[in-house]
Amino acid sequence: MRGALTIAGKDLRNIFASPLFYVLAGICSIVWSLLFLLAVEEFANRSLMQMAVPPEQQQGMSLHFTIIARHLSLVNLLLVFSVSALTMRLFTEEKKNRTFDLLLTSPVTATEIALGKWMAGTVTAWALVLLSALYPLSILPFAQLEWGLLFSSYFGLLLLVMVYVAVGVFASSLTESAVLAVIMALVFNIMLWFVGAAGESADGAIARATFDQLNVGTHFIEFVKGSVSIAGIVYFASATFLFTLLTERVIESFRWR
Repeated sequence: MRGALTIAGKDLRNIFASPLFYVLAGICSIVWSLLFLLAVEEFANRSLMQMAVPPEQQQGMSLHFTIIARHLSLVNLLLVFSVSALTMRLFTEEKKNRTFDLLLTSPVTATEIALGKWMAGTVTAWALVLLSALYPLSILPFAQLEWGLLFSSYFGLLLLVMVYVAVGVFASSLTESAVLAVIMALVFNIMLWFVGAAGESADGAIARATFDQLNVGTHFIEFVKGSVSIAGIVYFASATFLFTLLTERVIESFRWR
């Protein structure tokens, strides 16, 4: 485990010393700021319109599902691209700089290498998640937040990001090309969201239910709705473990070449 922490620390220093992280954080901040303000303005206008009608005709509006859930959807969309870009260099840079061979001959196991890379990517991605959390908190002086829904939503987002990082690290381990690593990570992550579509053409209720449970969106939406389910936690943990294990197998294969 000490080897994994050492690798994670080295990669974290490299990531935070690179302008790429700050460029991505800046782009995300600009997009989130503009669209979050538009969502707040739309909510305020709709609230004023509701006040103009008789009480018996007013329709309840949830701040969480009108603003926060919309914000989370946008955050997730940008994180798919941002995490893929951040993780692309974790292995490709090592291979280009010929330090990957030194890493393979160092006194660390393939498991420690895979875990170290994943931990570095996860900490970096979580920094972006925490940045996105500032927007819901910014309306705290003007509105009452539903804390249970907010915490469950962001807990689900943290788990989801762990999967994105594991996928990105796996894609990075497969190639020396940073561009190809990004493309593969995007394809794998998007497939996780659309795997449930295969269930629509499957025969039998069991097959459809299985594909639906493999859909990452099915579990994430439950967290946004406030349901912290064991099934969701197990799903995200299993997907993270699977792709980290695949990364470890790829690393181990290089040692036998």
